[in-house]
Amino acid sequence: MQDDSDAGADTGGVRTIGGESDDVYEAIFREMGDAVFLIDVEQTGDDYTFTFRRNNASHRQRTDLSEDELRGQTPRELLGDEQGAAVATNYRRCVEKRETIEYEETLDFPGGKSHWQTKLTPITDHGQVTQIVGVARDVTERKKHERELQRTHRRFETVLRTMSAAVFLKDTNGRYLMMNQACRELFNVEDREIVGLTDDDLVPPDVVEKTKSDDRRVLEAGEVMEIEETVPTATGNTVRLTRKSPVYDDDGEIVALCGVSTDITEQKQRERELQRLKERFELAVEGASLGLWDWDMTTDEVEFNEQWARMLGYSIDEIDPLLEEWERRVHPDDLDRVEDALDDHIAGDTDLYDTEHRMRTADGSWKWIRDIGKIVERDESGEPGRAVGIHLDVDERKEYERTLETQRDNLEVLNQVVRHDVRNALQLVLAYGDVLEEYVGDDGEEHLQQILEAGREAVDITQTAGDVTKVLLRSEADRTRVDVRPVLEKQIDDVQANHERAIVSVEKTIPDVEVLADDMLESVFRNLLNNAIVHNDKEIPEITVAATADDELLQVRVADNGPGIPDDQKERIFEEGERGLDSEGTGLGLYLVRTLVDRYDGDVWVEDNEPEGSVFIVELPHRE
Repeated sequence: MQDDSDAGADTGGVRTIGGESDDVYEAIFREMGDAVFLIDVEQTGDDYTFTFRRNNASHRQRTDLSEDELRGQTPRELLGDEQGAAVATNYRRCVEKRETIEYEETLDFPGGKSHWQTKLTPITDHGQVTQIVGVARDVTERKKHERELQRTHRRFETVLRTMSAAVFLKDTNGRYLMMNQACRELFNVEDREIVGLTDDDLVPPDVVEKTKSDDRRVLEAGEVMEIEETVPTATGNTVRLTRKSPVYDDDGEIVALCGVSTDITEQKQRERELQRLKERFELAVEGASLGLWDWDMTTDEVEFNEQWARMLGYSIDEIDPLLEEWERRVHPDDLDRVEDALDDHIAGDTDLYDTEHRMRTADGSWKWIRDIGKIVERDESGEPGRAVGIHLDVDERKEYERTLETQRDNLEVLNQVVRHDVRNALQLVLAYGDVLEEYVGDDGEEHLQQILEAGREAVDITQTAGDVTKVLLRSEADRTRVDVRPVLEKQIDDVQANHERAIVSVEKTIPDVEVLADDMLESVFRNLLNNAIVHNDKEIPEITVAATADDELLQVRVADNGPGIPDDQKERIFEEGERGLDSEGTGLGLYLVRTLVDRYDGDVWVEDNEPEGSVFIVELPHRE
């Protein structure tokens, strides 16, 4: 094919081109793998008419257009106005340039839409373009692959931009080729061109040598390396975990180094803090002489600490890490009780396993141990897997308790201190507190009131604690006839004075009757009244006292407008140490009430108040 000379000459009826037979070119036309088509060109003035003449088998296969369907059609007739106009424009360009042109186009044929890489070559006859040979390669799959690569590249760039880790790429001479945003921020080079920069431009000299040395190791050994390093930044030093990897070309040669650096400053700080906490914990365990145990409940292997063994007179080397080391040392008389407590905790009935039992020491004696533990791991089915706990040496406390049992007089001494010395000291604090009210400004008023309230509660606690001790030391022979009215009226006045926010009223005249009691009767009424106020959730607690008497019994009712008491707690609140509905108080007040009323041959219980609250009812036998 020639651009500006005759396309061929007549040679005995066989048309030749460049000395070759037309049959050769026909064979090439038919067998080419690319799609080939031939277009006739007719020029009329400045306008051109393009008519498809023929196409080869490859073109027919890819477009689903037979030669008959193609022959004689113009681009607009074959492809429609829009596509036809675009195709004709390229054909015109080829004719006017009188040279081969190449371009890419997307065409919609009967066989479907496809992307083509098209080459058009003009054929001239006597200096005029009479035909165009088109060779088109279907690059649909290639374009699809390129689009996929572009999408992947965009995603990769998005990942790099959003990664918190700093990512960089260096050539083998240490020059930076790429940095993501996090890396740019790390080195404070957001606005600089980084290509060609080296570590000499970014970090201090004392850091550069170490960085270069690490890079050389990666490039020379061809291995991935993880390095923990301190990197100076504009905001201070950061600890980084940097992973450096060699980058290979298609021939397996190392051509670059890729690094991914993660900020582990906070992690290292946490590790140091954990180490400090561990050291403090170990110091506390040692200082408190705590024996530690860690029980694998699936294998019955137990890890004991040195103090656990030393508590029983052994070294840790003499104790095998097995559960039986503990079991065979528990006192036989205590073992069933201990195992019951452990079973309750395993079953989930108790929050902690907590027992006191005796254990045999190395010299054959028995020592009291408080054993506290908790299951800390369970499998998916709820079966326990691991428990941890401590041993406390309570042998001295047990000896002290035995001493107290035989020396009840010591309780009387304690009672005197609580009831007299401590209470008097607290009363002195309250007195000075009242004086301070005139000198404290508005900013301190709230704090002073909290001090005074705490002091009053402390007075009540000392009174209750002293009363409990006094009750324990007394016998029923100490009872005498006590007039109820003045005792109850005095307690109502005292409670009202100590709790100004509360409203305490008497529903009926208090009967003038006597009961067989002692001077502790006042504690019954005081604790019931205080309980109605302390456990009241209203801003203004309202307490109503009513007393009635028949021929045999005196009944005193203390009603409040508080939150009430659930049925399942109505009996339990009178038990020793039971704190009721919240954590305030000692838990001894209502226990003291029940103890004293029982001693006075009476009864006490609680009912629901209407419309809300509780009513505590005391019944005592009396004589008119």
